[in-house]
Amino acid sequence: MRFFFFISLLFFGLLLRELSEALPAGQDADTPPRGWNSYDSFSWIISEEDFLRNAEIISHSLLAHGYKYVVVDFLWYRRNVDGSSVDSAGYDVIDEWGRVIPDPDRWPSSKGGKGFSEVAKKAHAMGLKFGIHVMRGISTQAVNANTPILDITKGGPYEESGKQFNAHDIGRGDRACSWMSQCFTLVDTNSGAGKAFLRSLYHQYAAWGVDFVKHDCIFGDDLDVDEIRTVSEILRELDRPIVYSISPGTHATPAMAKNVNNFVNMYRITADDWDKWEDVAGHFSVSRDFANGGMIGASGLQGKSWPDLDMLPLGQLTDPGAKEGPHRLSNLSLDEQRTQMTLWSMAKSPLMFGGDAREIDMSTYSLITNPVLLEINSFSTNNMEFPYISGSKVQSGKGVHTKQSRSLKDETILDTGVLVPTSCMDQNSHLCASVKTDHVSTSEALSWIATGRKGEVYLAFFNLSPDRMVMSTNITDFTMKLPGRDWSKASCRYQEVFSEKDNAIVNKAISQEIETHSCALFVLDCN
Repeated sequence: MRFFFFISLLFFGLLLRELSEALPAGQDADTPPRGWNSYDSFSWIISEEDFLRNAEIISHSLLAHGYKYVVVDFLWYRRNVDGSSVDSAGYDVIDEWGRVIPDPDRWPSSKGGKGFSEVAKKAHAMGLKFGIHVMRGISTQAVNANTPILDITKGGPYEESGKQFNAHDIGRGDRACSWMSQCFTLVDTNSGAGKAFLRSLYHQYAAWGVDFVKHDCIFGDDLDVDEIRTVSEILRELDRPIVYSISPGTHATPAMAKNVNNFVNMYRITADDWDKWEDVAGHFSVSRDFANGGMIGASGLQGKSWPDLDMLPLGQLTDPGAKEGPHRLSNLSLDEQRTQMTLWSMAKSPLMFGGDAREIDMSTYSLITNPVLLEINSFSTNNMEFPYISGSKVQSGKGVHTKQSRSLKDETILDTGVLVPTSCMDQNSHLCASVKTDHVSTSEALSWIATGRKGEVYLAFFNLSPDRMVMSTNITDFTMKLPGRDWSKASCRYQEVFSEKDNAIVNKAISQEIETHSCALFVLDCN
């Protein structure tokens, strides 16, 4: 069965390469970058064979939908042997200049000083772009070995005023990475030697054919603007564009991001996101804050920059920090996965699928390739939280759900989703029920709004509560977030994306019953 599934993916992938949405020409980060990252499914132990097999599947099944980056996440230079772990010192492979290079046991094509060049060539031949994860500063292993620093302008050790500078001279022991303190520390970017070391790193990545760099332990609680700025300046001088992503985003704020957005293309705004409902729910408030701060699509390195909500932990996964590959399914329910993908799209976050592509199932594939969600993610504007909504827990009685709210206090919501005034019905009829208020917290009933490139309006309802809920809004309230037209006279035809149900023309209100932790997404055509 799996064979026929992947054959169908290959067929549709080839077909959709011609039919997929046309992403704008120019810089790769003009729209939120999209791709696959190895961390959620392989932690740090991925091998060349596993990576290239995943890349092949991405090329055949997801490239047509804009998923063009394949990224090796952290510790590709660490030997996978007894005793090695995320924060174990002394297991990294480094060259004579103190630069980490791929572990040859896991990445055999790197032997002979080739680095990732052979892997990058194969990714490029698949039509993909190749990315790697890197850490801040310099390896403590290089500092302890006091390796010389390469001056790329002359191809030998860096010297200044007759002195040769080594790793001891640039490593800042007072600024070790907070979550990998045994292994990496900042370099002194105020010194010529520190800048020379970073320049040798990123020129090497470019020589390998790298198109995307995820620079870690450099943002959020680990912020170092000087190194971010220095790396950005080095990337500008390269002869190939490299998308620049920074992380993690623990306690990141819009004010913090405004110090660095011009230097980067992506910046994480949360801690690591895993397949827990609390993680998904925790992204709503921070997404709102960055949208309100005008940070979605703000200026960036040779293009734009995007607040990053982290990878999508869907499909076959591993565990955080584990020393094993994919071995379990995502713990998120299908409704929760839909909520995550919808928020990521409405907030225009980069979309980096994290599951094992070799084992992708049809529900995951259908969700992450949903054409409406991808259209919103790439091309919508005016993306923001829409607070003019109401939500009430479902009150069931003879097939009728009732609620009372600020917006819809004189209406009853039927199972069909049609709005009818309570006054039009016999209150003794099985079609009617008495109104009973049972409001939920505004932190549990949330909504986002955006506009499309053809004038359509996207409206998403999110039920974060543990109960089913009826959520509603008045079309006239669109004026609060989408001024410039008379919404009091608007008439809208709308479709709910996930049910694929077309609804009648409405000119007052939209309501929908939504399961716990689920969402509804409407596309409205209004005149």
